[in-house]
Amino acid sequence: MDKRRRWDIDERFTGVSDAAAMLPAVRQLEERMGGDGWVAEDPEVHLLPHLRRVPGWEILGERLLDDGVYEVRARPEEELEGIGVMRAVIRLLSVVAEPSFLVRQAGGDVYDCVTGVMPGDGMFASHGHLIRVIVTR
Repeated sequence: MDKRRRWDIDERFTGVSDAAAMLPAVRQLEERMGGDGWVAEDPEVHLLPHLRRVPGWEILGERLLDDGVYEVRARPEEELEGIGVMRAVIRLLSVVAEPSFLVRQAGGDVYDCVTGVMPGDGMFASHGHLIRVIVTR
């Protein structure tokens, strides 16, 4: 496989633009994430009930880490592989998604998510959640 390819049939090896159009929103999220007290309390009360109700997933365990990350161990009911795992994790996390929502594969079967409300997004004060999903098979 040619390492310049961005997907299996890529022949251009480059995109059509940079991603600067989205930088203001990313910078605003970054600024809020660095603010003291931005991560909301009690994720087991505010997030866990929603995650438990997602069809196709079994929540095996959860804990709040000292750095504010809410770690959730979850097992999909169906066999998943490749990008299908990430897409299923995004569907799981979508039940707690707020106006700003970023998910990235942190490595292996570990997926990190930040989701939050920015100033002006709605009727609630700016706040957010850090969620780590560890997929167990």
